[in-house]
Amino acid sequence: MSRPPHDQITPMSSLPSGTVLYCPDCDMGIYITTRKVERDGTFEGAVRSLADAPEYKRGSSPKRCPFCGTGVWWYPPGYVYTLQYGWVA
Repeated sequence: MSRPPHDQITPMSSLPSGTVLYCPDCDMGIYITTRKVERDGTFEGAVRSLADAPEYKRGSSPKRCPFCGTGVWWYPPGYVYTLQYGWVA
C-alpha cells in the first residue's frame, strides 16, 4: 500500500484516548491510545497493544501490521490509520 491520497486524510490536531490504530489491509486493531496524543507527540507510552501485537517502538520508517505483514498503518511524518477516522494526519 502506498501513502494515502490527500483527499482520504482527515486532519486532526490530536487523537483522543480510546482511538484504535488499525491495519487497513487485514482489519486488525493493533494498538489503542491510552491518553490523548497531540499532533506533535509520539505514541510511545501512549498506546497499549491489542491482540498480542508487539510493544510499540518509535521509529521513522513506515510501520507494517504485525499480523498480516503487508498493511501499513503509519507513514512518516505522521499519517496513521485508525478504526474510528480512517487515515489521519
